[in-house]
Amino acid sequence: MTGAALLRPDVVARVRSLHLRARQTVAGLGVGLRRSVHVGQAVEFADYKPYTPGDSLRDLDWRVLGRRDRPVVRRYRAETEMGVTLCMDASADLGSTPEKWSQALGVAATVAWLCLLENEPVGLDILGGEGSPVRNLPARRGRTHLARLFTALGSLRPAGRAGLAEGLRRVGTRAHPRGLVVLVSDFMEPPDVWAGALDALVQRRADVRAFQVYDARETGLDWALPLRLYSPEGGADQALDPAAMRPLVQEEAARFFGEVRGELRRRRGVHVLVEARGSLVDAIGHFLRGVGSP
Repeated sequence: MTGAALLRPDVVARVRSLHLRARQTVAGLGVGLRRSVHVGQAVEFADYKPYTPGDSLRDLDWRVLGRRDRPVVRRYRAETEMGVTLCMDASADLGSTPEKWSQALGVAATVAWLCLLENEPVGLDILGGEGSPVRNLPARRGRTHLARLFTALGSLRPAGRAGLAEGLRRVGTRAHPRGLVVLVSDFMEPPDVWAGALDALVQRRADVRAFQVYDARETGLDWALPLRLYSPEGGADQALDPAAMRPLVQEEAARFFGEVRGELRRRRGVHVLVEARGSLVDAIGHFLRGVGSP
């Protein structure tokens, strides 16, 4: 995509819509909750210094005092720039309904906006899709960087497969140790294929938080007449009677959501289930609290 193409009216309109939705969602969170987005609160030992009146006694190193008969205190360096990596699934399946795709974009835009407000560097990795001028953006701060990120999201169209396993392994090789990795996906790939790729993030002690976006009309077969279903990512059509198949499909959807949640929780990740027409404020609230969906 050329630079001129980025200025197409439809792209500009989508970018503006993402800005507006992100600001409105953050405004609905409340000040106290918004401040909990910080992820870089870990500290590491730096060096020693002689104790002076006023230093915290909790930082006294008693072992050194016993050996050298002089008090010293430990000094630490705050790891305040852990960074946020935003992984956006742009597969064809995530665009199976307009509402599902819109909700996924809204989640990603809101997380990016929160990072701007809290001065957290945020990067973007796009898995699948087409139309974006970039596939990834290194984590940076500032409004100029955020504008590039929003332009990438506003230009993006769902297409192809996400390739979650490959994408997560790629992110795992460059994610900052102890950083925050945010996944936005429907996870419509077999968990036994992609779940192992999360281990690279675990080894880097990343804080993994995932939004699983779904459309209740699809998982609940919310149609009255017989129809044919197909996957945007290929495969044979499937004829079915919604009334007859609804209980089975709902049961399978619940099992699938539980399986994704289980793979994330086994790796100390957070799983937030997001319905396509549900409250984005509630979803972001669960994400910020680090508790996942009930």
